[in-house]
Amino acid sequence: MTSIAWRLLRQHPARLVATALALVIAAAAVTGCGVMLESGLRYHGAVARYAAAPVLVATTALTVTEGSGEDADTERTPLTDRAPLPASLPDAIAALPGVRAAISDTSVITRAAAGGSVSAVQLHPWSATALTPYTLLDGSAPSRADDLALSRSLADHLGTRIGERVRLYLDQDLRSYTVTGVVAPAAGAGPRDSAGTAFIADRAMTSLSNGKTYVIGVLPDGHVSPAQLANQVRRVVDAPGSPSDGAHPEVITGVRRGSVETMAVDNGREFVIAVSSTFGGCALVIAVLVITGTVGLSTQQRHRDIALLRAIAATPRQVRRLVVWETLAVAMFAGAVGVLPGVVAAGWLRDQFVDRGIIPVDFETCISWLPPVVAVGCGVVIAVVTAWSASLRPSRVRPSQAMTETTVERRIGPVRALLGLIALAGGLLLAVVSASATGDTAAGVAVGTVFALVTAVALLGSVVIRMGAAVAAPWLRMLGATGRLAAATTSTSAVRLASVLSALVLAVGLGGSLWFVQSSVEHVAREQATAGLLADQVVMGGPAGLASGLTRRLADLEGVRAAVGLDRGTWFTARDGGTSFSVQGIDVDGLDSVVDLDVTAGTLAALKGRSVAVDTLSAEALHAHVGARLHGWFGDGTPAEMRVVAIYRRGLGFASMTVPRDLLAAHAEGGRNDLVLLRLNHADPGARSRLRQQVAAQAPGSLLESRAAFRATLDSEIVQNGWTERTIIAVLLLYVAIAAVNTLVMHTLGRRREFAVLRLAGTTRRQVLRMAALELVLVLGLTLLVGLAIAAVTLVPLVKGTTGTSVPYIPAAGWIAVIGGVVVLGALATAVPACMALRTLPVEAIGVRE
Repeated sequence: MTSIAWRLLRQHPARLVATALALVIAAAAVTGCGVMLESGLRYHGAVARYAAAPVLVATTALTVTEGSGEDADTERTPLTDRAPLPASLPDAIAALPGVRAAISDTSVITRAAAGGSVSAVQLHPWSATALTPYTLLDGSAPSRADDLALSRSLADHLGTRIGERVRLYLDQDLRSYTVTGVVAPAAGAGPRDSAGTAFIADRAMTSLSNGKTYVIGVLPDGHVSPAQLANQVRRVVDAPGSPSDGAHPEVITGVRRGSVETMAVDNGREFVIAVSSTFGGCALVIAVLVITGTVGLSTQQRHRDIALLRAIAATPRQVRRLVVWETLAVAMFAGAVGVLPGVVAAGWLRDQFVDRGIIPVDFETCISWLPPVVAVGCGVVIAVVTAWSASLRPSRVRPSQAMTETTVERRIGPVRALLGLIALAGGLLLAVVSASATGDTAAGVAVGTVFALVTAVALLGSVVIRMGAAVAAPWLRMLGATGRLAAATTSTSAVRLASVLSALVLAVGLGGSLWFVQSSVEHVAREQATAGLLADQVVMGGPAGLASGLTRRLADLEGVRAAVGLDRGTWFTARDGGTSFSVQGIDVDGLDSVVDLDVTAGTLAALKGRSVAVDTLSAEALHAHVGARLHGWFGDGTPAEMRVVAIYRRGLGFASMTVPRDLLAAHAEGGRNDLVLLRLNHADPGARSRLRQQVAAQAPGSLLESRAAFRATLDSEIVQNGWTERTIIAVLLLYVAIAAVNTLVMHTLGRRREFAVLRLAGTTRRQVLRMAALELVLVLGLTLLVGLAIAAVTLVPLVKGTTGTSVPYIPAAGWIAVIGGVVVLGALATAVPACMALRTLPVEAIGVRE
């Protein structure tokens, strides 16, 4: 049987290539997602800044437990801002046996200027150098309040030397410091910061940071091992009786210390894990649909081969083993070929994430044997199981009936019909559920709806095709002999066409739903930002932010009607194990002059103290109303209860929540403004000039933009935020489109004998092509009808849940891409192989060989 299997593979190259192509793409997609997932799980950042401390104490994540007892499920969500530690904790740790020192570290990000150079800088206390690889190269350590030690790279960038003055733009005013020393890390051991590093005296740092401590580095005494030291420290850190939910200090050792260096490590890690898991799950489901359709169609087209084998006394077991061995050989080879493209794709995706600042630059892809084995194994299992199940019925046919069975397609079996009805019912149920879901829940339900309904089409496709052929038959008969032939062949080939229909419907369903969800979100966000932004000028601070005192000074300028500081942050709730919402902190005074959030209930004038305004989508998700109280945590893990004072519409354009600026600033590292929104007196022609001079003097390195320029910046940010989703959807759609073309080509090439019979019966070549065209029109009509129905059932509730509007935004180019793309690809995938099939003489094509 092995030699026969090899001969049959060589005699059917079209089926071999089609099946292999589907398996190669599946293996590449699953391998790429697997490599990224494994890389995310292994990534903990590089241990650089705190390399000298074997044990660290920090608060890095929010813990939320749902359920109780055996049903308890604990979720950890990385914090977005550094969490302050209890003030008494360093002394308590230092008093433990085996501890030589417990050194506190904190940081303040600001802007430094010397001469004509400006750079973002991260300040640390001088005592924290004991935790770092930095050593003093020249000069002396800072001891006075106005002393400063710079890293060598920062000193070179600013062009300063020991004894020269450097200006730091701090919260309330501009301060001048004297450079007393220059430090540098060992080669290759320095931390990778977006800002330069500088050190000031401990007392000065305590004043700047308001006495906050973010990290405690613990140094051992004598020969105490890191494990023993960590156990000692846990006695103090793990306080008994503390609530299970919330952000708590934890003892961190080993490679996990890298996650303490910067908050971007854990957040980037979680992002990669979430994206690769979602992408991989969708790719695997699509692979199942594509591989089962391709392999199933290939096996169905081989009924003649199976019939001949049965006619020469091959047993059912031998036939099934033949089909399985053939499929196994193709799947193993195709899977191995697809591994390398998957690894390359993972590397490309990593580079794209780094370039866009989504993950840190030290994130590296980890390549092991596991992702390729899983990818190849999944493809092999799916292909073999599909081939085996598709060969069951033809292998059981009696030899005397085998040749007759190859010309007649049987009706759908009861098991397949039952599974199809279950999938259809599940898809419709999910569609109803998605109509009442919001946010990420709506997105997850929508994806499930698409796949459930497409699975139903794949299982019940032959029924759909026969029904469509029956409805279209009277119209097709009006077109003459070719129309009658098209109606008859479509109905009799319904089982084989089911694979073609499901692949095309999957392309239309995915393209018409998930892609336009992202375009709808971006469109609504852009509209809200454009309509809601009233400020004439916007000052952007970049990584270093803007000193809070700058807002007051700009407001005092002649010709400035209002200056409003704005911070951006995160708010966590216990919903679904820790759901995050974007939050903006804004000054209430002058708010109406620079921003219009379109308030529908309550008033923003009441935004004082521990109060919050919530956008309509978040209010619906949280079941919040004016007067309700929200319980949750800020981005630094600090718990807070806030009273809802207003509901507004324009959350996508700005933020899901709005709180007083002082409230949010108290929970953000440095407490600095991200933006300052300015409204000018247009009657004063010199206002813009004075504003530009003041910004240049008080915030060098910042960016002053007009309303139009800032709107363009917001547009680019909106597009950037959706880049990952669009890329994932584009890759999935590309895979589906290739699979649809692949299936259609394989179906058309598999009709060589049928075309030959028609030619020998007197049908001309042109009539055969016209018949194939009419069949394609019927199949494409069913595809668009069913696919767009699935897209509508999915898209409308999903857009409503994510944007608040029931009308999706679908640009004209989008309709053309979906409908025109399917029509063009379908036409090419039918016309080209049909012409190739008709080039063979009928007397040659009538044989067994394709």
